[in-house]
Amino acid sequence: MSVPADLLTPPPSTLSPLRRGPILVASDGAPDANEALFGAARLVGQALGVPIEVVGVCEPITGVAGGMDVLPVPVELDESRRQTMLADLRRSVSIAASGDPQWPIRVTVGSPARMLASEAIARDASLMVMGIGRRNPLDRLFGTETTLATLRESRVPVLAVGANFPATPAHVVVGLDFSAASVRAAQLATQMLSAGGRLTLVHVRPRFEHPSSDWQTWDAEYGRTLPPLFEQVRRTLDAPDGVMVETVTVRGDPAPALLAFAQQARVDLVAVGTQRHTLLERLIVGSVATRILRTARCGVLAVPQV
Repeated sequence: MSVPADLLTPPPSTLSPLRRGPILVASDGAPDANEALFGAARLVGQALGVPIEVVGVCEPITGVAGGMDVLPVPVELDESRRQTMLADLRRSVSIAASGDPQWPIRVTVGSPARMLASEAIARDASLMVMGIGRRNPLDRLFGTETTLATLRESRVPVLAVGANFPATPAHVVVGLDFSAASVRAAQLATQMLSAGGRLTLVHVRPRFEHPSSDWQTWDAEYGRTLPPLFEQVRRTLDAPDGVMVETVTVRGDPAPALLAFAQQARVDLVAVGTQRHTLLERLIVGSVATRILRTARCGVLAVPQV
């Protein structure tokens, strides 16, 4: 019995570079979330040296029930809503981008996930910054589902933040399975920290009930591979001066174990890579990333496999 080959690949030195296109901020103009969204975008934009652009999407009103019929909604109404959102975003950006070059703003009408994904692909975006609803369970669900759908359709990294996301994260946890996507997540998350920050690379080892002697032999071999793999990843991280990088190994199922660690450590951000090998995985964006986006009480950075 041997350690799975995919645990040992790809060598971090073979990873392709992160995109260098703009950071897109997806906002509906709501002031309660814009401060966190724009703050997160500025943080990453400064770290990566890329510009920021703001994108809004008005979901069209398809019709209004009127007795036994559905009354069509005039096209002018959607355009009026688009103009209102554009005005709201201009006001928010004029405050948030004070002292910075003016951030371009575009507002379209259509399906939010589809339109945001199209914008991300067309602009070759480095990152999409989106909100996660926090006001009530329904709001959180819809916000998260749009985030997941955008990530699935665009294959662009997504940073999902709530209204309380800090201007500068103090502690970031990366779920590291040593895949290319998880290493990229670690690289991008590292750039969001500054002096005094803390980066924890967490690998979740499998746990089996009633382990056999063969399993114990395999598990011991598995454990011996981890220190050199952690060290390989650490060498790829361009950590700012004063940032502490540590490694931790826990046991359990990946998503619950990572979430439990993050909650106990009171982290500001959890970063994960997403895989898509099969049709099912392409549809759900990877079960670990999905569960973390839906459950985490902090910001989430999801980096897709290229």
